[in-house]
Amino acid sequence: MKINYYIALTLFLGACTAPTTSINIETARPSTEGFLFYVDDNINLHSSELLQKIKLPSEDYVVPSILNLLPNAKRDYRSGTHEGIDFSIPLNAPVMAVASGIVIRSNPQHVDVDIDTYNAFLATSAGLNKTPDDIYNYILLGKSVVIDHGYTITSKFRTISVYAHLSSIPEGVVPGTRVEQGDIVGLSGNTGTSDGALKNDKGAHLHWELHFDSASDRYFLGQNIPSNYLYNNIQLLFDK
Repeated sequence: MKINYYIALTLFLGACTAPTTSINIETARPSTEGFLFYVDDNINLHSSELLQKIKLPSEDYVVPSILNLLPNAKRDYRSGTHEGIDFSIPLNAPVMAVASGIVIRSNPQHVDVDIDTYNAFLATSAGLNKTPDDIYNYILLGKSVVIDHGYTITSKFRTISVYAHLSSIPEGVVPGTRVEQGDIVGLSGNTGTSDGALKNDKGAHLHWELHFDSASDRYFLGQNIPSNYLYNNIQLLFDK
């Protein structure tokens, strides 16, 4: 009888404890569905908190569904993380401001370094195990425009947008200039890329970023959003 009792007790305890070994940690976290970025319960932005939706930076091209072209993708070649969206836009296509704001950076005089220097900067990044801000902003973004949207997109964070790898920037797009939603701020290109360093016309696309500033830090669109939500959550930002 004792043997049968212990067998029964063992089976009962096994049945009670077995489910705990198969719990997926991801399911225990708060759902990030609908969030544009999520750091923790206090630092996040839900799509319902937008004051306005923004326009796509090019009317003819949509947000890609390929994860490697979206935020959070690894960029091993520069020991970094992708903080933007790569739109598959051909060379010299118009790029537009996604919302009204003030230009805070514009570098139409940017000239790509040669490929050996470019690779040397990537080697520096690899040695540091990160992409230094100066290399990223002044070498890898190429010709670029940065727009300050203030608190017009959300009241929770100051928002800025970045338009990179441009082939050219209009003369009037200079720091301090106000641009309206839909204004052309540049033409797509490949500056800041390895193809740009090789002086060819390959690899043209628009690298676009949206950042959210608080008093303590800066966050990027899609930050910490799991891949199964990422594409759909980003779509909630745009007025298509």
